Amino acid sequence: MILDGPTGRLAHAWAYTLFMSAKAMRAKAFGASDERVREYTKEWAGGLRPRIDVEVRAHGFDALDWSRTYVIMANHQSYLDVLALYSALPRTFGFIAKKELYMIPFFSGVMRAIGCVPVDRSKRQEAMGMLAEVAEKVRAGSTIAVFPEGTRSRGDRILPMKKGPFYLTQMAQVETIPIGIRGSHRLMPRENTAIWSGVIEIHAGAPIPPPAPHDDAARKALMTRTREELSRLAALPMME
Repeated sequence: MILDGPTGRLAHAWAYTLFMSAKAMRAKAFGASDERVREYTKEWAGGLRPRIDVEVRAHGFDALDWSRTYVIMANHQSYLDVLALYSALPRTFGFIAKKELYMIPFFSGVMRAIGCVPVDRSKRQEAMGMLAEVAEKVRAGSTIAVFPEGTRSRGDRILPMKKGPFYLTQMAQVETIPIGIRGSHRLMPRENTAIWSGVIEIHAGAPIPPPAPHDDAARKALMTRTREELSRLAALPMME
């Protein structure tokens, strides 16, 4: 059942997300495996889309070898971007997430189970140390998704890239998959006051090789190339 109107959809989205979070936390508290907890992310995405009347159309994902490990880098313009990624990617993945989320009882266990990693971006040395730990997880086979703009845009541009995700790729020495998300801002703007029904298009680009270790110029070149690819895939200009 879909609640009427944009504000009703927003209320339903938060209620269903809280319900699924509680379900995952309860399962983790009673000893569910990490794999079972990760399955809840797909269940959440599959259940939320019809409840808020949002369709996700994925392009280019079948051309990629998802048996390999990647760092996923996507543009960011709405909280619905998370829904789009979990709907489109055929394998489970984690996010680099705000450290504050790990202070919620049991929720930290869920976050860790699905492969998320806490980072305190206000403390550079601590953040760099955590990126090194994330890189080890990626090398061991965990795919991580990052929003390299660092914040949500207005939906009309690709913002400058933050440096951290590119240090991660350089440390992990795995390929980057650029992903352009289109239309999510129109359905749920930054104000987060409503959700409109409609379609989100999500486009996966070709893998980009990692920069050579300890090569500043190569890392900066990857940053430039990734931003250009996100601009092309999201059909948005690069603006400050």
